[in-house]
Amino acid sequence: MSKTISAEDVRLKRAYEPASAADGRRVLVDRLWPRGVTKAKVALDQWMKDIAPSPELRKWFGHDPALGRFPWPLRRGGAAAPGPAHRTT
Repeated sequence: MSKTISAEDVRLKRAYEPASAADGRRVLVDRLWPRGVTKAKVALDQWMKDIAPSPELRKWFGHDPALGRFPWPLRRGGAAAPGPAHRTT
């Protein structure tokens, strides 16, 4: 039996922020481990590397909010953003 999780049930938090009792289940969705953070400090329940954005998507995103690409998963309904060959801007 699987439970459907609604968007209201999901909260985003950076791995660099301290864990708290109110966090609930903590899942890291990234292919790379956060720099300078120990596994004990992150206090994860699960690390889901396989569903994280591809290296190409990470490069396209570039972590620059000025480019207007953030937050791409929310703007694109959770689907992967287009790569360089598919960009319209």
